[in-house]
Amino acid sequence: MRKLLSGGLFAAALFYGFTASAENSCQTDLNGDGVTNEADVAILQGSLGKSQGDEGYVAAADLDGSGSVTTADYGIFLSCN
Repeated sequence: MRKLLSGGLFAAALFYGFTASAENSCQTDLNGDGVTNEADVAILQGSLGKSQGDEGYVAAADLDGSGSVTTADYGIFLSCN
């Protein structure tokens, strides 16, 4: 299931070809390069299902601050872009 969601997120990013400015109110520029793009999608994908203390957990991808990167963070990411 996780692989399907991750692939869907990547496909959505490619389909829309989005590049959003990091100046918006959403903090979806996960790598801090000034844009939200496929690199940020890859970070979110790699962190899905991980919690604080887990190898591969990226705090920036925990958009709701719950301590885990879940489909809720996926939803926030998509709604911001």
